[in-house]
Amino acid sequence: MNLGVIGAGATGLTAAYDAVKRGHAVTVLEAADELGGLAASIPVGGVPLERYYHHIFRSDRSMIELIEELGLGGSLRFHRTTTGVFRDGRIHPFSTPLEMLTSPLYGLPAGVRFGLSSAWLKLVRDGERFTDRTALSWLRKWAGRRATEAVWEPLLRGKFGDRADQVSMAWLWARVHCRTFELGYMDGGFERVYATLADRIAERGGKVEFGKRMETIRQDGGGQVTVRTADGASYAFDHLIVTTAQPAFAKAADVPADDAVWRNQYLGATCFVLELDRSAIPYYWLNINEPDFPFLAVVEHTQMIDPAQYGGRHILYVGNYVERDDRRFTTEPAELLERFLPWLQRVNPEFDRSWIKDWHFSRAPFAQPVVTPEYKALIPGHETHLSGVTLATMAQIYPQDRGQSYSVELGHKAARIAGVA
Repeated sequence: MNLGVIGAGATGLTAAYDAVKRGHAVTVLEAADELGGLAASIPVGGVPLERYYHHIFRSDRSMIELIEELGLGGSLRFHRTTTGVFRDGRIHPFSTPLEMLTSPLYGLPAGVRFGLSSAWLKLVRDGERFTDRTALSWLRKWAGRRATEAVWEPLLRGKFGDRADQVSMAWLWARVHCRTFELGYMDGGFERVYATLADRIAERGGKVEFGKRMETIRQDGGGQVTVRTADGASYAFDHLIVTTAQPAFAKAADVPADDAVWRNQYLGATCFVLELDRSAIPYYWLNINEPDFPFLAVVEHTQMIDPAQYGGRHILYVGNYVERDDRRFTTEPAELLERFLPWLQRVNPEFDRSWIKDWHFSRAPFAQPVVTPEYKALIPGHETHLSGVTLATMAQIYPQDRGQSYSVELGHKAARIAGVA
């Protein structure tokens, strides 16, 4: 089969790799000039670093198995990281079960209830049982109002804004159930995985072409699928796997207006990578639980990975999920950074602009599906109105959320559905 794949992220590259292993001709078309999709990297100190903070969990079997298959298993290391919560003007430790149980954010009696509810979510295997419940209603009932108001509600409102009350408990179940205390990271970054996938695809005769933004998808009466890209190029395939966000596919393929593909809603993501000359926070991950803050999380990557890997620079991510018309999404990056600096100084009063030796900014328009109780019914099938096109996007990962491992698993599934694996 002559197979086309739209998108050189984890899903697209995995599907392409599965296909070339079975002897199919494969061409991957990527709009950007880099591999990895939302896991794409930039060079920092000569080493690839993800544009948005990334790690994997011990439970991420699909990603771990792929890394091992590619011969990279010896470069995957797991780290015991630390977590804090910024609330009421101070940082509270939140790394261990004991710290969570006894946190002054809510006190011991409420902490016991918080702990038991979290333990229950770890035990429940089928998260779809929570589909019809909103996260905040379930949490107030079972985790308790004090812990919900101190921990869960600020996180949900920080991430989903006005939509926080609509988020399904199935989404939050996945965030608790599938996580482990140890986090995995590749020596040299996850770009090594995607570069190796691209190399293996090329070794078997496949191609990855960059700067190929999908513009139209059409299928003729004989079943052949034609893709035209924004640079004027045209490609003909026996079958096409599309891994971009649903709205991009819907527009390119002239999907009927009443199709489910149009219905799911996404938030955009923005992220600063700050290269500092010193550490800014004492934790790897710091949740910002103050409602007036303009960002959601601060992640000091070099609390997990030695700064020596990045030429001695301390790497600080400042991340957000926002609506695409939000000022934090549309503001020019240099101006936005200046607006964020006073808030970073609230987290660490000693923080100074002079600490920043370089910085990078990334934004993605379709980064986080808004998972409501109605969401499951809105998930489109992998088979589309075009018989020669298979759709495989992050919005179809349910009840699990976005993640490299789920994207790899989706790539395997898409290749099977397309009949190339």
